[in-house]
Amino acid sequence: MINGSFSDTPDSTQSRADSLPVTSDATQSFRFDNDSSKLFFESLVNGFHTTSILVCSTDGEILFANRIAANGFPGVTPDSVVSKNLVELTPKPWALERIKYMKLAVERDRPLTLLEIVAGSKLSATLSPINLGGQSPFGTVVLIAIEAVTPLKLRWLRATRDADDLIDTEFINLGKLSVLTPRELEVLALMGHGHRQKQIAEMLHRSVSTIDRHRERIGDKLGITDRIELVGLAREAALDVSDAARTNVAFPNDNNRPVSV
Repeated sequence: MINGSFSDTPDSTQSRADSLPVTSDATQSFRFDNDSSKLFFESLVNGFHTTSILVCSTDGEILFANRIAANGFPGVTPDSVVSKNLVELTPKPWALERIKYMKLAVERDRPLTLLEIVAGSKLSATLSPINLGGQSPFGTVVLIAIEAVTPLKLRWLRATRDADDLIDTEFINLGKLSVLTPRELEVLALMGHGHRQKQIAEMLHRSVSTIDRHRERIGDKLGITDRIELVGLAREAALDVSDAARTNVAFPNDNNRPVSV
């Protein structure tokens, strides 16, 4: 767990959000145990341009969001999203599941990694507890770092992480892939992992011609006629066969929503 605390006790007339970092100079509001921990936190907040960074209280209140993370929520900026709750910004089942795992990370006092799907693509969300110290009204908060996952990285995560610390979320957001049937999602997932039609047929106990028809219907539904382009989409999605059985929830503006939260 990262340890840190606020350098000044917030005035009682201030809102909790006013006492929290919301800009690129956020780290100036913290007192760290040593220069190394300060440098580490500054790198997380300011150094990543393709990683969504959120800091949340354990009840889901957003205390900090970088630009990439804020872009994942409709109609907010990194400043205006502060003090909003995940329940306000995302479907309730989605938000409550993530709040549950944030509390679990704090309870275990170690990071947890969620494997989730947003806009039809696999993401990893690492939930890291941060102890802000006794002067903070929040005590321990959770830093969430969200990154895209490739099939190769997915295999690496499953091979190297403790099963208790790598969790497939129940609620996912398939985005434009929500038009596909569970069987079509399974076929797409296996395509993304590099399997050919004959291999997919054997794995799903279907004929090659049946798999070929599934592939054609997938392309028709997604508006993709080129087989190479469809394989590329499948690899980018990085789905697992088991994802077809997870519960899809719709987000606002699903058709145009960036992959970031």
